[in-house]
Amino acid sequence: MWHCKRRYSIIDNDWGDTKFPVIPGHEIIGLVDDVNSNVTTLKRGDRVGIGYQQEACFNCDFCNQGHEQFCPRQKVIGVHTNGGLAEFIVTDNRFVFKLPAKLASAKSVPLLSSGLTVYTGITRARLQDSANVAVLGVGGLGQLAIQFLKKMGHKVSAFSHSPQKREMVSELGAEYFDTSNESSLVVLDRQFDFMLSTLNVQFDINKYLRMLKPQGKICLVAQPPENLSINTGLLYEYAQRTIYGNYTGSRKDMREMLAFAEKFGIKSIVETLPFSKVNEVIEMVRTGAPMRLILENVNVESESQN
Repeated sequence: MWHCKRRYSIIDNDWGDTKFPVIPGHEIIGLVDDVNSNVTTLKRGDRVGIGYQQEACFNCDFCNQGHEQFCPRQKVIGVHTNGGLAEFIVTDNRFVFKLPAKLASAKSVPLLSSGLTVYTGITRARLQDSANVAVLGVGGLGQLAIQFLKKMGHKVSAFSHSPQKREMVSELGAEYFDTSNESSLVVLDRQFDFMLSTLNVQFDINKYLRMLKPQGKICLVAQPPENLSINTGLLYEYAQRTIYGNYTGSRKDMREMLAFAEKFGIKSIVETLPFSKVNEVIEMVRTGAPMRLILENVNVESESQN
């Protein structure tokens, strides 16, 4: 089972690090086929998940501190290794995670990278209880971020230019704000403790910096196509605001995130299609699919339920 949203970025080499020929697919759920004799935590037939990272050196300072996602010798899907569209992949068992029983495969695939990225970005903020928070963008990353923040006990708002997403936002427990209605946003200045931006389009970050309280924080987990222009005065004039980014998460973060998702029923809103439609799905994503698209090997998923 392979999560397809935006994997055309690897196929099209948007980030400049794809090594061809490439077999993409960076969020994977499948069954263990075989294990090395020294692997004791996994066995044949286990249902497991694999995210973007597949290896680390476990000797550098980052690895020794438990931040193996920053390892300079790490290996990731699409750059160093094959991904979920391959028939088989070989992965360091330390980056293979046994899935909790309550997590359904299709709705949990996006947790393995998108979910991990937003969860780690949120926890890094060290928010106080019942914080006033906002999510910018309500795509695959955004709808997971809303769920995590809501289940953590915060008051959540969501900003989007797509009115058709208002109902979904409400069902997830957040208040919807239409970013195309500028006049309605003025009253939000200095209101939020934390914001998480999932926007991969150009936007005015200064507008959102003004919405942060004096010690508020904004975390960026997606990259607009061009550099953002920042009014640095908004960081320090009668304020102590913080901007930071987040790149995926550690193995510890992954285990914590999966446990949290199981406990609180976090799941992605997805559409599942068979592997045979892979080329159609890639074009659907390129042209703006409305939700996360999951490619499923029906035979493998059936085996996991037997």
